[in-house]
Amino acid sequence: MKSIHAVSAALLSAAVILSACATTPPPPTAEMTRAKAAIEQAQRAGAREYATDYLNASMAKMDLAEAASAKGNNAQAARLVDESYADAHLAQLTAQSAKSAKAAADVDKSIQMLQHEANRPNTQ
Repeated sequence: MKSIHAVSAALLSAAVILSACATTPPPPTAEMTRAKAAIEQAQRAGAREYATDYLNASMAKMDLAEAASAKGNNAQAARLVDESYADAHLAQLTAQSAKSAKAAADVDKSIQMLQHEANRPNTQ
């Protein structure tokens, strides 16, 4: 009878250990690639100049995600990668918006200069 309980306990322990292994998420490799590409796109969009805080936050979270993944903490790594991607995307959009606003301001300034020139009396 004792051997049946010992075997049952061993089987139950093995099942618990195997189920714990099965629930460990895989490393977020594809997500990391996507987030790194988003960081590069943000840099190309001018985030270094126009959205520095968001870009730096994205890069810092990517570093933390890589460290977490290296330690086998894939759930934390996946969360950090998602945050890194979101920050990079926000940096890109912020930079594009700032560049567009600057271009619009430049156009407005040019229009004002042209109107000033057109309204200036002709001295011939």
